[in-house]
Amino acid sequence: MNLRVLFLIVLGCLWLPHSVHAQINAELVFQRTTFLVDEHAVATLRLTNMAGRDLILGEESKDVPWCQIQVSAVRGETPIPRKNGPQFPPLSIKAGETISRTVDVTDVYEMNLPGQYRIKASLSMGQGRNQIVTAPVYINTDPGKTTWSTTVGVPEGKQAGGDTRTFSLIQLQRKEGIFLYAKLEGKDAGWRYPPYLLGRMLSAMQPQAQIDRDNNLYVLHAADDESYMLTQIDVSSGQSGQAVYRSKTPRAGRPSLQRNPDGKLVISGGIRVNNAELAPTGPERSKLSDRPAGF
Repeated sequence: MNLRVLFLIVLGCLWLPHSVHAQINAELVFQRTTFLVDEHAVATLRLTNMAGRDLILGEESKDVPWCQIQVSAVRGETPIPRKNGPQFPPLSIKAGETISRTVDVTDVYEMNLPGQYRIKASLSMGQGRNQIVTAPVYINTDPGKTTWSTTVGVPEGKQAGGDTRTFSLIQLQRKEGIFLYAKLEGKDAGWRYPPYLLGRMLSAMQPQAQIDRDNNLYVLHAADDESYMLTQIDVSSGQSGQAVYRSKTPRAGRPSLQRNPDGKLVISGGIRVNNAELAPTGPERSKLSDRPAGF
């Protein structure tokens, strides 16, 4: 074999993987890197078509998804993939186009233990072609600090009436500040909802939690020096709603969540800022064991 032929073979081996990888630029991005355990960890997959022609991902093989999310633990056990993960239907990308898709990594893997995880996306370019693997991204799941917890019953006449539910408040320190979460669990039945992110909180005012006459949870906390968030979580459906309050006057002090003589919860010293209804709206919240599929 002469040197010219050998050179062409080596050049072809070097060029082929590059040309395949150059067809699509792929990047996996998280808006933050610290999450509460069981919190939705949503990533954005950004794809740019550099092939010079239109592409359809997943067109050749419907049995194997064109995108697979890979999660491994930096230390300890690798999380378990969920049986009913998100679907990745064929995706069309025009030449030169950049598109973004979101995927909840906790819909793909059971990341219910604290730790650091390495996450990548593997894209299949079709049969006989190399895969494109994004650069790894590292995120942390933290158990946070539980500051309050109580167990209540579900009123008769509601869904799961007679069962018990446990509400908890958890604080998580992130580089942006301290964030307040709530949890709703059915410990006897062995299920839980994903944590509710109530928002950023000021450490100078500890959150006030109250249970109303129907055993729903109300939480009032300071989001900043002037804004106070009131959150309601329905004990039966897990639906939630929020409203923003401020002090009635600059000298009135902080609003407080109190119970009047007839047992009704009221905001003392506060005025609602937004016009949105506090009552929970939208569909019932999905349990961690019953995540909806989709991409």
